Amino acid sequence: MKDPAGSVIGAFDEVWARFTARLEGLEDAEYFWEPVPGCWSVRQGRDGRWRIDGDGGDGGPAGAPVPPPFTTIAWRIGHIGLSFIGFGDRLFADGRITLRDVEFAPTAPAALAWLEEVYRRHWRDDLAAMDAARWQRPIGPAFGAYADRSGMDLALHVLDELTHHAAEVALLRDLYRHRDRLGRS
Repeated sequence: MKDPAGSVIGAFDEVWARFTARLEGLEDAEYFWEPVPGCWSVRQGRDGRWRIDGDGGDGGPAGAPVPPPFTTIAWRIGHIGLSFIGFGDRLFADGRITLRDVEFAPTAPAALAWLEEVYRRHWRDDLAAMDAARWQRPIGPAFGAYADRSGMDLALHVLDELTHHAAEVALLRDLYRHRDRLGRS
C-alpha cells in the first residue's frame, strides 16, 4: 500500500491523464465558445495582453458576483492554471506572483501547452519532491485563515479544484459537440 502522499500524487496523475486526454482536439472556436451571453472568458486587453475575466474567479475588489457568471473553456483552463500557480507559488516559492504576472493563452493549442507547463513547473514537480514532514506541517501565513492547515490539506484542495473544473470543461466539450441540438450555435 502506498503512503498517503503517494496516493495523493497518484490521484493527481490519474485525474491529469484523464483531463489531458479529454482536451485532445480542442480548437479555438470551442475554447472561446460562449454558450450564453455574459460569459467570463480569457480576452485580449487594449495593451495586447490576454487576461482572465473576474480576476480568475475572485471577482476582484468587489468580489465574485452571486451567482457567478457562466464560464468558457478558456476561463476554466485559465482558472485551473491559476490554481497551480497561486497555490504552488505560495507553498513552494516566495508567494510573489500576482494575477498581473500571468499571461493567458490566446489560442486553444497555446492554452494546452501553457496548462501543461504551469502544472509541471508550479505544482506537480514540487509536490512530488515534498518530504513527509512537509506534507504534515502547517502551510503558513501566505495562506491567511488557512495557515494552520497542512500540506496534505492544501494538496487535497488543489486536487478537488482540478477534478471539478476538469469535469466542467469535459461537460462544456460535450455541449459544444451537440450545440446544434441545444437550439443555438
